[in-house]
Amino acid sequence: MTNDFYKWMTRLPAIDTLTLGELVLPGAHNSGVDKKASYAVPGLSHWAACQNNSFYYQLVNGARALDLRLEYDGKGGFWFQHNGYRSSRALEDLIMAVDRFLEQHPDEFIVLNFQQLRSNSSPFDVKEFSRLLTQHLGGRVILPEHRYLTLGELKEFSPFQRVMLASYGGVDRSYFNWELRCEWTGIDFASVADVKMFIASAIEYPDGLGMPWSMSATSYGLAQGPVNITTHLNEWFDPARDERVLNCSVISVDFFEESALVLHCMKANLMKAKAKQERRSFVSGSTERPT
Repeated sequence: MTNDFYKWMTRLPAIDTLTLGELVLPGAHNSGVDKKASYAVPGLSHWAACQNNSFYYQLVNGARALDLRLEYDGKGGFWFQHNGYRSSRALEDLIMAVDRFLEQHPDEFIVLNFQQLRSNSSPFDVKEFSRLLTQHLGGRVILPEHRYLTLGELKEFSPFQRVMLASYGGVDRSYFNWELRCEWTGIDFASVADVKMFIASAIEYPDGLGMPWSMSATSYGLAQGPVNITTHLNEWFDPARDERVLNCSVISVDFFEESALVLHCMKANLMKAKAKQERRSFVSGSTERPT
């Protein structure tokens, strides 16, 4: 096992037998709203920021699924936001970060899930949003018809296609999958106890439809904003403690790199790959005819 989280997928060739929908992926909740970004109101990051640093920083530290929420400014600009609080991170920042990261680490896979597309004044320009992503990342996008291929098969098919795009609305469906199903507590100000109860329920009977799905393991307080629950995440998502973690898909958390989430996901994926290989060996052995 390695702690080189910037290339953790590359370092685990055994997981090439898994599809993106079978993987357990470390996710950055509200990826575009971080403490290093700037905000219109001083001190706003205390209530809005869900991550510590930029998109590139998140990818280098092991995040492989980004939860993305955009606001259109009516003048051609797309900005990341949290409940209407706009950060200085723009869509172009995301595109450049993904392109730079994959140029350096071409066999890592990334899921970009655009969970919210909003606009305060004029209609969201979904056509321009779609154009920007397909024009600048199109060569790196895993086409929707290939979404059920294993990582190994995707690598064989193309040395460049490593990004799964997901969004609702009138985007270019030759590049975009529909947005990921997202499970969360349903409570705006969820306590640690609320989150723990929700997770136990969500991973008991997962919806195995072959596509990645997202589970938001986050707590928010009225006074402090996003709550750092690192100690609890380390316990809840340790596959050595509870193998039901293998039922997860995208685990979306705040300040993700402060926890052991990436390491837990690495272990979980190795366990899943081993189990899949054992099932295949069993089926192969049971179907062999005696000579």
